[in-house]
Amino acid sequence: MSVKLNRIGLLAIGFLQFVALTATAQDMSSTKAEFKEFAQGMSGRFQSDIKLIHDWPGNDKKKGDRISGIRDSKMIADGEGLISTNAAGTGIGTEIILYNAASRQIECTGVDNGGTIWHLTIWKKSSTRWNWNLKGALGTGEKITGIGYWKIEGNGKKIALISDNFIIDGKKADPLHDKYVRVNK
Repeated sequence: MSVKLNRIGLLAIGFLQFVALTATAQDMSSTKAEFKEFAQGMSGRFQSDIKLIHDWPGNDKKKGDRISGIRDSKMIADGEGLISTNAAGTGIGTEIILYNAASRQIECTGVDNGGTIWHLTIWKKSSTRWNWNLKGALGTGEKITGIGYWKIEGNGKKIALISDNFIIDGKKADPLHDKYVRVNK
């Protein structure tokens, strides 16, 4: 009798673990139409207000300093991709965002002048919120990971880049809350 109960108990525990995992797993898939919607909201020129959460290689400012600059994003390849350049302080980075039809995901790959590279998967959470999952590395080799979101407000007049879960070299970074205000479409 106890062997039967143990098997039933193990099956029940396994089932509960499966339910818990699938309930917490996020669907990061997107459609091509969602990519177009995201790209349209991100296209244009924005003035940036950034509080540094790390001493980023290639930038002469330090953690906690505020820098400002310009983020310029435009559609490329007949609307199949979005390229963005973000120049702030002494740093400059470029990223390309595209829709991968095979994985059904919006993907982003970027690099900056300090050698930091990043790869994001982006998906729509709501009409104004676009979640992202980040993996990358600093130019000095330390790994970076994070989850957060882009918040597009006021018909694209304001954009915020937000994360309370950004990890650099295994250590949690300060909260990320970069702000962008549109200056030109």
